[in-house]
This record gives sequence, C-alpha cells and structure tokens, in this order.
Amino acid sequence: MAKAFSLNPKQRKALIIAVAIVLALVIVAVCVLRFGFPQKWNALISALFPRSYSDGELRVHFIDVGQGDGIYIEFPDGEDMLIDMGSTSGMTQTQAIAALEQLNDDNVIDHLMLTHTDQDHVEFLDEVINKFDVANIYMPNVKAAPTNAGLNEQVNALDKDKLALFTDPDVVATATYAKFFIAALSEDNCTIHLNVDRDDLSNDIAIEGEGYSLTFWCPTKQFYADNNLKTAERLNAVSPVGILQFNGRRIVFTGDSNQLNEPLIADRLGFIDCDVLKVAHHGSATSSLDAFLNAVKCEYAVISCGQPNSYGHPTQSALDRLRRRGMTVYRTDLNGNVLLTVDGEGNIRFSCDRQASASDEFTGADGASA
Repeated sequence: MAKAFSLNPKQRKALIIAVAIVLALVIVAVCVLRFGFPQKWNALISALFPRSYSDGELRVHFIDVGQGDGIYIEFPDGEDMLIDMGSTSGMTQTQAIAALEQLNDDNVIDHLMLTHTDQDHVEFLDEVINKFDVANIYMPNVKAAPTNAGLNEQVNALDKDKLALFTDPDVVATATYAKFFIAALSEDNCTIHLNVDRDDLSNDIAIEGEGYSLTFWCPTKQFYADNNLKTAERLNAVSPVGILQFNGRRIVFTGDSNQLNEPLIADRLGFIDCDVLKVAHHGSATSSLDAFLNAVKCEYAVISCGQPNSYGHPTQSALDRLRRRGMTVYRTDLNGNVLLTVDGEGNIRFSCDRQASASDEFTGADGASA
C-alpha cells in the first residue's frame, strides 16, 4: 500500500510562508491594477530602487519677467517646455519673445503649459504660439468667453471638437485669456491637453524622456465639479503641481497654488523628498503653507516676482516659512534671471544675473513679520 504524502513541521512552515507571500503579491498586484500605484510609496520605492543616472544636462530657466511667471526647461534629450509666460509689470511682450528666441534655437517648443488664466502667467503666450511651432499645449479646463465682440466671434468660430474638450461651466471673460485660447486652439499640428486628473489616484499628465520624468498633480474632475471659478483665489487653485525628476534630483513647479489646492495635493503626495521649489504665487501669504512644504521638503527655493508690485510679493510670512526650513532662496526681483542646472552626476548649480545678500532675500516686500 502506498505511503501517504506528509510534510514535517519545518516543511509545513516553509509552505505556509510561501503561500502567504504569493497571496500578498497577488493582492498588491490587484490593488495596483485597480487603484493605481499609491503616491505615498514613491519616496520608499525611490530609496529602495534608485534610478540609474543619465548623461546630459537639465537646465531650468526662471526668466525675470517682472511681476509674473516664465519658466523655460531644456530637457537633457533635446526637448523643451515652457511653463507660463506673462507679466503685469516689468518685461514687455517684445522682450519676452526675444528672451525665448535666445534660449530656443530650432523655433519649436515641444511642450507649453498654462497653469491658470491670470494675466501675469498668460500675457505673452498667444505671441509665443504665433512665433514658435508648438507640439503640445496643456491648459486649464476653462473656456474663454470674452466680452469683446470680435474676440468672442473668433472663439465661437474655433474647431467644434476642440471646443467640446472644455466641459466646466465656468468661463473666463478676459481678452488676455481669449487671445491665448484662440491661438492655442488654432495652432496647426498641435495636441491640446487639459490639466485635469481623473481622480486622486491618477496623474494624467506625465512627460517622460531619456532619464527624466515630469509628473503633474492636476485638479481632479471632482475638484472642478465642487468649485466654481468665480474668484481669483479659485482660479489660482486650478494650478497643477509638477515634479521633475532627473539624476536623483526633484524640482517642484507650482503655478499660483494656494490654500485651496495645496492641502489636497499634499495629501495625494504624502511625502516626496525634493530639492528645488518654485515658490507658489510669487511668495503670497496664502501659498507655500506648512502642509505643502512638509510634503515636498526642499533645500532651495526660487521666487518669480517684480519690484515694486502692488501685491506685497513676496510676503514676509511666506519667506519666514522658507527660512525656518533652512532653505536657500533666489528671487528674480533681486537676482534677475535664475538658471538651475543639474548635470550628469546629479550635481545642482545655480547661476543668476545679480547677487543679493541672504538678509535681502528673506526681506518681504509687504514689510510684515510673521
């Protein structure tokens, strides 16, 4: 009679452990497929499985546009990106185009993003689109509805399929945004992307190239549904937050994020150890709040602002939050154009037009101490 198969205690224990591991892996795989990879694991995974280093150099230009924003990124594989380009005081449109022409030598911009509809971010973008061939445009889910009859007629004459992309009922009536909107939707051979994530677990805008990735945390469909855009504060809060990774370094882009969207994005991020922060909303008092600064711990900060300005940017309270974290600050109003370079070994280098003392960098324009 055949002898029954049996396991000794040691073998049984090993089998149970093996089965448990397989079940755990299956559960994790199902969760990832169903819900996406949890953002809060990013820091742990990066530490356990560091990315290999890539040759080439990443260059990020924080252009001194005055009171506004203009960021030009040269990726190490030769592609480029422009995030915002506008000003309410300081740089003129002619100067803005000339500055870009000096940086861009092929008349092609691969990626152009407008974070939100404010004049100091959008002012020059219509002319940028007219002067350069733009392959991809990323913009808010906001339709232009200008009060100017001529501009309104041009908007309504745009491609119906492209107009149908904009689903939020709120509109923006400014002529500045309308001119950008018309130029963007009229650009030949250009793909329009909306700065919208399906849900809190999705990153629907991610740009990847040789050795780098730029991932954006955008307002979700639910955020747009829950918030009308009737105030400047709410319009600012549709700004995406982007994290650019290259050779072990991370650079954070923020637009005019504020107290409405920063906590939501911080919750989605969990904690990601970063290096350089583009300070949100030119250093306003209601941006770069503690919860967000804790989520993207950085050593360096760059503030794009102009002096004098009527907004009191950067505020002393925002600067004090940066100082308490021991951050080194660069400001376009004091330093002029600021260039951030990350080389093939992950070394960070800043260069700028002018030097300023640390005490000046941390002195707010509003004169109010936190």
